[in-house]
Amino acid sequence: MYVVLVHYTAPLADVDALLADHSEWLSHHQDAGDFLAAGRRHPRTGGVIIARSMSRGQLDAILATDPFVVHKVATQEVIEFQALRTIPELADYADHLTPAE
Repeated sequence: MYVVLVHYTAPLADVDALLADHSEWLSHHQDAGDFLAAGRRHPRTGGVIIARSMSRGQLDAILATDPFVVHKVATQEVIEFQALRTIPELADYADHLTPAE
């Protein structure tokens, strides 16, 4: 699975102008099961996306369509990790947490 750190590179006014499109993009990928969670960082310097296990190429293709990236108001840092320990409440999501082959 992946943690994606979003770093704003433009003034917040420019980010806010794209917020509705970015939110729609997030919703689409959450509904598709690609993203498990997403939200703003505090202080508001960017965001965080938790993405399910998939190939890195598949994730990169998805991330390239983020309106924040397309319009160059943010960059993304991708951290891949294997969730070896989880709380019991995440047992139903185990297939999203294991590495893609």
